[in-house]
Amino acid sequence: MAVLLIVFAFAEVGVTDTEIKIGSFQALSGPIASIGQPMTKGMQAYFNWVNDNGGINGRKINLIVADDQFNPAKTTVEVKRLVESDNVFSIVGGLGTPGVLAVMNYLNESEVPFVYQGSGSSLLSFPAKEYVFPVQPNYKVEGNIIANYFVDKGYKNIALVYRNAEDGKEFADSFEEVLSKNGKKAAISLAINPAADNFATEITKLIGKRPDAVAVMLYGAQAPNFIKQAKQYGLRNQEYVLSYANASVTFIQLAGNAAEGVKTAAWVDVDFENPETPALKIYGKYNNGEIPNAYAVAGLIAAETFTEAVKRAGKDLTRESLVEALETFNNWSGEITNGVTYADFNTERENSRLGKNSMYLLEVKDNIFVNSTDWLYFK
Repeated sequence: MAVLLIVFAFAEVGVTDTEIKIGSFQALSGPIASIGQPMTKGMQAYFNWVNDNGGINGRKINLIVADDQFNPAKTTVEVKRLVESDNVFSIVGGLGTPGVLAVMNYLNESEVPFVYQGSGSSLLSFPAKEYVFPVQPNYKVEGNIIANYFVDKGYKNIALVYRNAEDGKEFADSFEEVLSKNGKKAAISLAINPAADNFATEITKLIGKRPDAVAVMLYGAQAPNFIKQAKQYGLRNQEYVLSYANASVTFIQLAGNAAEGVKTAAWVDVDFENPETPALKIYGKYNNGEIPNAYAVAGLIAAETFTEAVKRAGKDLTRESLVEALETFNNWSGEITNGVTYADFNTERENSRLGKNSMYLLEVKDNIFVNSTDWLYFK
């Protein structure tokens, strides 16, 4: 009996000798399913590849995905079920700012590692939370990088278009802060209703300012619709730079001819033209040769980041050892992931839970995205 007690004392929730059970929440249905479905496929492909190659220290990864339909009330219910009923070891790759913020504190207080969020909210990083590990650049980083890009190019008449929601406001505040530090001010700043699909009023105001460059922090169907309508109204010669949620062939398909020349921020560094690229090989193997879009690659990155941390944590895997392993990431790059940094937990240290602080720009040319810049950094 004493021996059995010792064995159970060292057991970790969701971990056995043969399995690591983890959970995720994704919009598999509803208005953002075009993001949630490929992201899920990316995670599943990577974990299938890990499992088919022997797992990690003899353990295979069992991914349970809950469909929260991009509804934060549903996210809360589903995540509590994953943690308290399914007894998952960690939550990996949860999608969407509303849901992520709804469960962030619950997971942190429950000491359940939350690795990778499909969100750019800076609240994930500032202040740092011990069990929350963002990867993708947050909206503060993105707004800073795009504003500095416009400043460095010497644009004098800059416009800002953003979602009138928490994520858009974070981007806008960071964007305008950079302009202010450089003695500039946006010629016009337009907050867009997140439910709007007609932008005639806002575009009319833009026409009055005739900006040289326009930062557009919209996503989903709004971004391509805005670009199409702006160009139809005559705003064709401006430099448009969109937020990174649009770095997908889906944007080009929805925007049609209006996509040509438009730029979007990006942070996923994948050579989509080389079939030997790890992201393409792994994803294609488990998806009938399909080429992953940016959302699918995000899923691959979420899975790769978690897998690397589990490897570093060693055979005696616990939630605490996973956290300690993640804290050793110092500009870590995997076969798919690029430049992720954490540090020992400290609410005052900016990089304690920053993740990634660099991006680059893509441009649509001849109906495909091509690289437009080198890496651009938060400054």
